[in-house]
Amino acid sequence: MIEIKLLDDTPTAAPERPEANRPQFPPSFFQAPFVDVQALHASPYEVDETTYLALGGGLGSFVWVDYLRVAGVPAAHVAAIGFEDKPYGRYRRLASNSQIPDHERLRSNSDACPDNLWGWPGYGVREMWSWAKRGRLLKAGKIGFQLLTEPLLIEPFTPRSGDVYHAIDQEAERIGWAQIWRYGRIRAIRKTTDGRYAVAYAQDNGRTAAQRYKFFVAPFVHVAVGYPAVRFLPDLQAYREETADFEHVVNAYEAHHHVYDELEQHGGTVLIRGRGIVASRVIQRLYEARQKGAAVGVIHLMRSKIEQGSRHGLTARPVNHHWELQPYNFPKACFGGDLKKKLEQLPAEEREQLTERLGGTTTAERADWQAILDNGRAKGWYQIRFGEVERVSREGDKIVTRLASDDLIDAAAAFYVDYVIDCTGLHGNVRLNPLLDDLIEMYQLPTNSLERMVVTDDYEITDMRNGRARLYAAGAMTYGNGFAPVDSFLGLQYVAQRSAEALVAHETPFLKPLEGGRSLTAWWRWARGVQP
Repeated sequence: MIEIKLLDDTPTAAPERPEANRPQFPPSFFQAPFVDVQALHASPYEVDETTYLALGGGLGSFVWVDYLRVAGVPAAHVAAIGFEDKPYGRYRRLASNSQIPDHERLRSNSDACPDNLWGWPGYGVREMWSWAKRGRLLKAGKIGFQLLTEPLLIEPFTPRSGDVYHAIDQEAERIGWAQIWRYGRIRAIRKTTDGRYAVAYAQDNGRTAAQRYKFFVAPFVHVAVGYPAVRFLPDLQAYREETADFEHVVNAYEAHHHVYDELEQHGGTVLIRGRGIVASRVIQRLYEARQKGAAVGVIHLMRSKIEQGSRHGLTARPVNHHWELQPYNFPKACFGGDLKKKLEQLPAEEREQLTERLGGTTTAERADWQAILDNGRAKGWYQIRFGEVERVSREGDKIVTRLASDDLIDAAAAFYVDYVIDCTGLHGNVRLNPLLDDLIEMYQLPTNSLERMVVTDDYEITDMRNGRARLYAAGAMTYGNGFAPVDSFLGLQYVAQRSAEALVAHETPFLKPLEGGRSLTAWWRWARGVQP
């Protein structure tokens, strides 16, 4: 059983219990599966209405809203509720904490553009043009060669995170995101008796209950609330509960820049748990500390050896230093090739199993990362050990990790280090999100074997239909359905397009098919920075 730590910056929150001088919210009538809109208006809380409502306010919401705006929906008929005014705010913070600053590159490809639903020009072309305009023709040519020959002759292009954020800022301004977005933590979703949905949400900046709590009513709702929790290994969680030591045992997704600052000043040894993309970036950051002259050592503790990568048919992922390597979180064919088609056609149980096999824990096959591992193992500052952890404790000024077994060596089954960094990732179980858990309980919604929501090929939760009203989902909460990489940039765009096209077929207000001349005209407006 993996213990977890809930993220403190999610756009959702559990319903409040009544306390002294504070009313219960949502009110008691929200305990029923259907609420009367008249009851909402009779309450002391503000009630807003719109046509399209995006819940979450992050990248999933932004991509969906962007598609609606491009396809003809006026900004006045769209609203989004979230915790941060920048749609990438939470993503950027998690990336920064896991040592991906704005100048570093993300694990994504050139044409996966949250700011550009057509995908052209992609981030690679834009970066190439940026260098060319500054007279840096060699750099521009290098990127052009990379785009033309990836992945056969050279590793795939990946965009700089800062470029992605800047592009999203520009598109947000173009579509009027500042007018669409509302600050709030979402408490509950209910069907209404008039064939719509009511959303209860809270604003922390309200001085009185009437100012703090609000309702939104809409017939077409999109839910994209991200990962509910940081995955935290149980032995490390137990250590922190016993010692209250949040300084030396940290999670990679927490703010832990102090670790690298201390290591650069005084040196030390770090124990790393987990071997995905985040672990790769953390090791790169530790290597950079060594390059500044610090005596930094790394012990990478893995539960088991990997001699051969996951197989599918005649293919297998390459393995180096017991890491499975893959350019993206899924094979490229899952994004738009034969594997995408196969996953859509498989029965649910087989699809979920294949999704896990094609995804899993991998890291990018970057030449610089492989060189760092080669250097570390050759010089001894990076050591790999295997075994199950029995206990983590503190002895003096060291963190001690004792193993129940160690398959690689027969020597000491304990490691004395200065810091432990948990790089095991995020937890996707939808029942850990209070909003989704409440929704599942209220409407008895099905979940799949991967603990995510069951949706249609258009990413609709059909059990939430309410007359003509429709509710769609996106992102990590839909993992294990027809499209494997749902929490990637391209996945968010694909799901937004599928749900929007379903709404077009449903003949919802203002929304027009985005095809042919209309699509070309819309792209030309995007290229010139003109409002949709």
